[in-house]
Amino acid sequence: MGCSAIAAEARIAVAANFRDTAMAIAAQLEAKSPHRYEVIVGSTGKLANQIINGAPFDVFMAADRRRPQQLVDRGLALAASEQIYAVGELGLWWPNGPGTPALDALATLEPRSVCVANPAFAPYGEVAWELLQRAGLGTDWLQGIVRVDNVNLAAGMIAQGQARAGFIARSSLIAGRRRGTVAAADGDVLWFAERAPVDQAMVLLTRAETNVAAQHWIQQMQTPPIRELIQRDGYRLLVKQH
Repeated sequence: MGCSAIAAEARIAVAANFRDTAMAIAAQLEAKSPHRYEVIVGSTGKLANQIINGAPFDVFMAADRRRPQQLVDRGLALAASEQIYAVGELGLWWPNGPGTPALDALATLEPRSVCVANPAFAPYGEVAWELLQRAGLGTDWLQGIVRVDNVNLAAGMIAQGQARAGFIARSSLIAGRRRGTVAAADGDVLWFAERAPVDQAMVLLTRAETNVAAQHWIQQMQTPPIRELIQRDGYRLLVKQH
């Protein structure tokens, strides 16, 4: 109750795949509290680098565990606030492909017609890259794949026909369907839910330790209304937080 009694503002740095969900959470929290939220979207790696370089964010919602932990290790985030807020699902989307999508069958395509979020900055791209390497696709072929800034852009490229196949987040697909910009049949996507779950962690940044709006955001993340929003948008939830 203390966090809701005084109006405050907070800047939430959000991994691109979680953009729509974060906006919905902000709208819900603003409707039920005096706080106001600004959602800043980008790839996880780039947002983390911005925080290290002094960007004035208050909460960091990454698409991995590693970068929030790095911020804790640097003293830039509070260890007690760290939590996995969602588990994302990665899929190979191949519209008009040869039956059920398969990783090794990608070798029949020109690599420039396949897109992936840049593994240097985007956790979904990092997981996709690991799957591709395990599939035994040649090094030269892998180097020719188109890399984009984040997983939402990968979904957009496939939806617009700029790429024939690529790796997407289930949340990107759901958001695209909601806007009417993506149409994908279930058989067009091979999901790697069990083989490659994407644990998405968040932290309260040290600079926001006394920011009641930021604290409220963190505290509300495990409440039923917010968890329902997260599930609605294609994420899984952990039963227990660690």
